[in-house]
Amino acid sequence: MLFFYHSCYFSLFMLIFYDVEVKKSFDLSDIERKGMTDRIPPSRLWKGQDLMLRLLLFGRQVYLKYSMDEMSVYAAQASFFIIMAAFPFFMVLLALIQVAPMIHEADLLRFLLPAIPGRFQGLLIYLLDSLHSDSPAALISVTALAAVWSAAKGMLGIEKGLNRVFGVTSPRNYILRRALCSVYTLAFSLMCVTSLALLVFGSFLQEMLLKWFPALSYLSGMISLGRGLVMFIMLMIFFTAIYTALPHRRLSICGQIPGAMFSAAGWALTSLAFSVYFRYFGTYAVTYGSLTAVILFMLWLYVSICILFVGAEINWFLLFYKEKIMSIKENGLP
Repeated sequence: MLFFYHSCYFSLFMLIFYDVEVKKSFDLSDIERKGMTDRIPPSRLWKGQDLMLRLLLFGRQVYLKYSMDEMSVYAAQASFFIIMAAFPFFMVLLALIQVAPMIHEADLLRFLLPAIPGRFQGLLIYLLDSLHSDSPAALISVTALAAVWSAAKGMLGIEKGLNRVFGVTSPRNYILRRALCSVYTLAFSLMCVTSLALLVFGSFLQEMLLKWFPALSYLSGMISLGRGLVMFIMLMIFFTAIYTALPHRRLSICGQIPGAMFSAAGWALTSLAFSVYFRYFGTYAVTYGSLTAVILFMLWLYVSICILFVGAEINWFLLFYKEKIMSIKENGLP
């Protein structure tokens, strides 16, 4: 059994990294992208005697196209502008919480302090005190504009990457693109806040719910499972909307669900992996010191956007082979 698993891993390594000439057969020109797709016979994907080999072949095709499309460049571009928008976004969030009538500074500190490293707790207290001493209206107006503008540039980078995936060479009008990206930026921010509430404050909310309704104590495990399921569904809906609306190409909603499911699962697993690493391993703290959390956040965001583009590549391949099969049925082509 151990030899079988080692053989599978070795096969995956060879399928991904060998045969450099196959990479050269991909045409990097967006204009000739149709010619590139014609060189990938659909039967090649399904050669093999079992599901494992089929998945390996499909994963290899996705990897090769991901590399030729240079998706890591678009992921780095989007990550840079989203990170630039992160700090003014959190300032806006804290300012909005400040003006909320039902939330006080003491309650906010009780929520946030257990969720952040000890070295950052003093900085958080200082920021909250500064927000209470400044004018929240002026702070919200200025920082909100800076956050939306920077984050919209990040969403614009995601749009460029998705257009590259689907072979779009004539993007929309610039003003329309910025407006659409701004809307998705606000939706992305709302999703981040909701995810933060479910992940960071989920345990606290669950305890409060059980305190208010003791009869639900036997459903504690189901509540935790439901919290993760709600987050997965939210991510899947968000990714489906991005894959459908951002590329300048008419795409069906159902056709984007497989890649959205992959991306949602990938984001959840990546977040879990980084959480475990940050909690139990401290090698980054030796190198970066107090900037460890920022560096890990940047790395997490970059990996997550790469996963988003991998999901788009999966959708592209499924669409391509669907069109290929329909063409064979209609025209009787070999």
